[in-house]
Amino acid sequence: MGKWSKAAKLVSGVRDGLALLDDDERRRAIEALRSIVYEDMFGTGSHELPTDACPRCGSISIKRNGKTVKGNQRWYCKNCRRTFTANVGRVLGMSKLPVGTWMTYVEAFIDRLPLRDCMDKCGVGLRTAWFMRRRIIECIQRYNPSFNAVAGDRVEIDETYFRDSNKGYRKGTMPRPARKSGRKAAKRGLSKQQVCVVTGIDDTGATFLVVSGRGMLGKERAYKVLNGRIGKGALVVTDKAGAYPAVLNRLGATLERTDATEHAINHVNSLHARLKDFMHGFKGVSTKHLQSYLAWFQWTEAFKSGPTEQRGTIGRQIRNGVYRLTRSMYVRMPMPV
Repeated sequence: MGKWSKAAKLVSGVRDGLALLDDDERRRAIEALRSIVYEDMFGTGSHELPTDACPRCGSISIKRNGKTVKGNQRWYCKNCRRTFTANVGRVLGMSKLPVGTWMTYVEAFIDRLPLRDCMDKCGVGLRTAWFMRRRIIECIQRYNPSFNAVAGDRVEIDETYFRDSNKGYRKGTMPRPARKSGRKAAKRGLSKQQVCVVTGIDDTGATFLVVSGRGMLGKERAYKVLNGRIGKGALVVTDKAGAYPAVLNRLGATLERTDATEHAINHVNSLHARLKDFMHGFKGVSTKHLQSYLAWFQWTEAFKSGPTEQRGTIGRQIRNGVYRLTRSMYVRMPMPV
């Protein structure tokens, strides 16, 4: 019997078995089968993950050092003199939660469900649901393509603004008096209560989104964002903002200025519309975590596919992804502006 015939027979047997169960038993059986499938697809037990450096000190002076009781390869670092396995620093390898719970959370993550809905769906606490979101974002943002426009490339650049938010601060630690969520800013226009996000998109669809201080964009802040992303000879199309001419001349790029009636920066305006729609569902994001959510949005732009394909992509990325930030580091993370 061929392997495809065996697979078809297995699927048929599972389907026939489920048909004999009542609704509650069928639901529990499907959940159990889902966990088994996830363990097989993304589990860490029998799969050898790539290892080329020590996860603690980053040294490449490592050597094999036997195996664990579970049969996983153990490594020894000649610099820090510690042993480790390939699962050290990996989300699925280090987490105490089962793989099935993580992949259920990935489904909620793709749908951008509120944290309390993620908590209920996965059977975890609210803090754990928040931390799982942070861990997934940290892993997937490493797969975002870098942006580097060179001679012959055309790039549209513009800014968009978000309300400054201290969401998540404890009582007594707020740097300013608290205000009701959703209330309009006290000052009109581009004040210090607005966080600037510089965005760019080229003709291939590659993007960058960078938090760049509060209030109207200045020349020095613009240079910090564009240096390393805009190269000599690139054609940059912007609006009438005064921060760009001197900066782009300094970078050796060609500037083309436009206004709304010419529709020359429609691509970046469309990017802003998709970004606002993406951020709307979170009911406000803390300024200190805004850059991470921008990276999440950029990932959705880079990996445009259906939910099933995205679930598989995230599953592989968090299985192989290495994280650096701990829970306490997230809590103590300073404001970026």
